[in-house]
Amino acid sequence: MPDYQIYLVGGAVRDTLLGLDVIDHDWVVTGAVPEQLEQQGFQQVGKQFPVFLHPKSKEEYALARKEKKQGEGYTGFICDFSPDISLEEDLARRDLTINAIAKTSDNVLIDPFNGQGDLKNRLLRHVSLAFIEDPLRVLRVARFAARFQEFGFKVAPETMALMQTISASEELATLSAERIWKELEKALNTQHADVFFRVLEEANALGKLFPDFIWQDTPENTHILNQRDLTPAQRWAILCQQTPLEKLAVLHQRIRCPNQFKTLAEQVRTFIERHTIPMNAATWESWLMSVNAIKKPQPFILLIEVLSYLTATKPEEWQKLRNTIAVISAASLMKQGFSGAELGGALKASRIEALNKQVSPFIC
Repeated sequence: MPDYQIYLVGGAVRDTLLGLDVIDHDWVVTGAVPEQLEQQGFQQVGKQFPVFLHPKSKEEYALARKEKKQGEGYTGFICDFSPDISLEEDLARRDLTINAIAKTSDNVLIDPFNGQGDLKNRLLRHVSLAFIEDPLRVLRVARFAARFQEFGFKVAPETMALMQTISASEELATLSAERIWKELEKALNTQHADVFFRVLEEANALGKLFPDFIWQDTPENTHILNQRDLTPAQRWAILCQQTPLEKLAVLHQRIRCPNQFKTLAEQVRTFIERHTIPMNAATWESWLMSVNAIKKPQPFILLIEVLSYLTATKPEEWQKLRNTIAVISAASLMKQGFSGAELGGALKASRIEALNKQVSPFIC
């Protein structure tokens, strides 16, 4: 039998105590060296420090470790994972007390930093002053604030002060676009993505991480963002509605935003900048074709759902415009002798004529 000890740690313990479903399990191993786990069939995947995949469950098992700040940014650490490092030393390097609780195989909780107390008091509190050594923690705390907003969690004042200290340094500039986007995307998967930005703003980090991003923190926008049926891309589009298109395009390039998020947000902003309901049939036809309403019906649905929220209209009215022009085919016009450029012009004219015949509050 192996002489090392295994503990369940972090999010799985936290979420169990909050009564939430646990998706991922992370484990810490004390008193072991890599060869011992490899002999048990574990596969090493970590580069900077040993992380192993269980041979059956494929869950992650990490050797207990300590970290020492050596350089800039969230990667500037030297890790010590010798077998004499204790569980408490490993937990001490974690970001928040609620993430620094461990559980033994017989369900005994090990909680050296009173994470259970902070869970009860709904506080996001740092474990130690080493918190300021990792700039990524500013984003992580903001993301946890968004995720646990429905439970009433708040950032502890002393932790917010440390986040402001990080923002005042040059450390935020060391964060990669990939890491910034990863935390943002997780926040967008919650119903309270606005809290993510609210916390970053209080931490004086919003302008540094998302320059030129203009966000309106209003009750109306919060109500829209809190809708359960929104996708992460739709929430991003709603959050970006006030950012000018030119600046939004630069922001998307800076954070390397995936195309699905980028396209939807920029289509929403384009409509807000250039159009006002009602519009004439020719303008509607041009807009419908510009967003590929016919060829890409599913993305179009996501778009009009956002626009209907922002303009206080019904999605059915937008869909009716799309359906009106979708039934007009090139084949029937080709039978009438149209081809080439003339065919394109005839298609456009037919679509405009069909829209003009519609009785719609959208068409003037």
